[in-house]
Amino acid sequence: MQTNRPTLVINKLVLVGRRKNYEIPFEQGVNIIYGDSATGKSSILECINYLLGSSKIIIDREIETSVRFVMMEVAMNGRLHVIRRDIFLPNEPIEVFVCGLNEIEQNFPRRLAANFKFAEGPDGYFSDFMLDALRLPRVKLRQSPSKADSEMVRLSFRDVFKYCYLKQDDVGSKGLLGSGNYAVELKNRETFKYIFNLLDTNITDVQEELSTFTKKQNRLVDKYKTVSEFLRETEFESEQALTDAEAILATQHAAVSAQLAELNVRMTADNAAYRFLRDKLVEFNDLIRLNESDRTASERAIDRYVRLKHDYQGDVAKLRSVRTARSVIGNPQETFSCPLCSSAVDMVAVRRAYAIDDNDRAAQEINVLTKRNRELDTLIDAERDKQVQLALSHKMYVDDRDKVRQLLDESSTQMITPYLTQRDGLSAELAKLNERRHQILHAIKVRNQQKLIFADISSLDEAILNLQEKLNRLRAAAPSLDGVLSELGDLLSRYLRFVKIKDPFGIAIGRKTFLPVLRNRDYRDITSGGLRTILSIGFYVSLLEICTSPDPHSAIDPNLPPFLMIDTVGKYLGKTQDHHHETNAIEDEKEDVSDPGKYLNMYAYMFEVAERALASNMPCQVILVDNDVPPQIRMRHAEAIRAHFSSEGVDGLPRGLIDDAHLIGA
Repeated sequence: MQTNRPTLVINKLVLVGRRKNYEIPFEQGVNIIYGDSATGKSSILECINYLLGSSKIIIDREIETSVRFVMMEVAMNGRLHVIRRDIFLPNEPIEVFVCGLNEIEQNFPRRLAANFKFAEGPDGYFSDFMLDALRLPRVKLRQSPSKADSEMVRLSFRDVFKYCYLKQDDVGSKGLLGSGNYAVELKNRETFKYIFNLLDTNITDVQEELSTFTKKQNRLVDKYKTVSEFLRETEFESEQALTDAEAILATQHAAVSAQLAELNVRMTADNAAYRFLRDKLVEFNDLIRLNESDRTASERAIDRYVRLKHDYQGDVAKLRSVRTARSVIGNPQETFSCPLCSSAVDMVAVRRAYAIDDNDRAAQEINVLTKRNRELDTLIDAERDKQVQLALSHKMYVDDRDKVRQLLDESSTQMITPYLTQRDGLSAELAKLNERRHQILHAIKVRNQQKLIFADISSLDEAILNLQEKLNRLRAAAPSLDGVLSELGDLLSRYLRFVKIKDPFGIAIGRKTFLPVLRNRDYRDITSGGLRTILSIGFYVSLLEICTSPDPHSAIDPNLPPFLMIDTVGKYLGKTQDHHHETNAIEDEKEDVSDPGKYLNMYAYMFEVAERALASNMPCQVILVDNDVPPQIRMRHAEAIRAHFSSEGVDGLPRGLIDDAHLIGA
């Protein structure tokens, strides 16, 4: 491996959730994440982008409601780091641990300002940290390169990372790398020059960076001496002694915790009488609740019966009044004049017509209602007898419950008091162990911080050596713009011919735009969105390939890690639901961009580039997100599939990055 080349490899992404953690592991080489839309595929790349300093994060609703913060383990130039960031507080400092994920509790984090808009963090700016970690020189760029008095602006790691991350909106876009936006396009062109050491100030910048690193190393050496002297004078325990003490404390903590757990089980399970009394108490409480429910139901029944009886008694009184009135008034004449029309009314004819007999209906109704009243009296008496029995039962249940409670209290006092004494002792011992372990862990962090200073000194040694080598190469044979564009153009041509596009001629990298040229037409002038997709991906893959060149004598020594993320490979190639106004369907058809062979070849070429890099011991990583993957790739490179999502959970596949979101509220 060429130590002077910057490298960046992500080992694991962790979304720390409210219910659980969601993890995606990665390996060197090509990593593929694919599946249905709206399953969180793009969110994986957005989380990585956010952890690498993006000012904002675009996430799905499921992540917003399920995740608190994100972190990832990443190796930069072979050195492990963990980057941690809150997804809801993008303006807060980014935390960086110089260790692996399993060691962050034993190390202090560096707190770095997210970007240059904010005040410098306690440990500086995240962009400067990333450039230093990748051994990339910090420089300032002219806003207007053609003007000698142009204002200078700081180049940030985010400027460089634009050439490592092809976002979904940029794949096949005419606005690739700010094309069409003069200010953005200009800054990106200057960044391109920086990547390939083509700036007029490159030698001066490397000299200044060499001087800065040397001064920084001298300060760290002085700091290391001071810290080491202080630890010796205070008789601070050695790292080995602290590690051994922490291991012993961890063992003791586990043993006491096990004793306490066993004691808690015995307190409630070892005494059969206690369990019997406890069950009886539950039984009597249930009987009392049932008894009270029955008494309430009986009272309601009596109330209904009494109300109905009063209604019947009222009806009887009314009927008796009718009979009394009739005996006083007498029977009506068989024939009388109608009070309304003065015509004669024949009662005999009326009775015959309406079947009215001479029986006393009022007396019959009185007899029926009187009988019902007697029945209601019987029901009321029965309910009152029932209430008496229920009251007696209630008193009996309450008395029995109180006796059980008394026996339970006595049993608890005799049985639990010794347990409580023992448990209090174990709890106190556990608290002391926790406090001592906390002190030991803090002391280990101090020792690790001392080690970190020494590791930083060693890292600066290597960085200074690499800068000196780079300076010598630049002085001996500085790369030329034409040479860089020619080599990139050759790589792009090889890619396009491998993909088998139609008419692969006039291929280059534009001298003014630093973007692809095909058939002597600038990238922006190509109207087929599918062809632009192939070209934009080819441009980024060519950058990746030139960063993995095994030739140590090449004048091209890029300030760019061989790391690439692409979202989505199949855009405009008939694999996704694309925005048709961004492409010319007729031109897409002419170019035959939906040909599965081209799609397969794009994937195959990226695998070939990554495999060549790894074969030459150059750490290289490609992360691809897509809705689908060519079947041949899935078969040949099954080990490269990092995640496969199905929105419906088909074949047991996870439904998305937040794989339990569908269970919430179910």
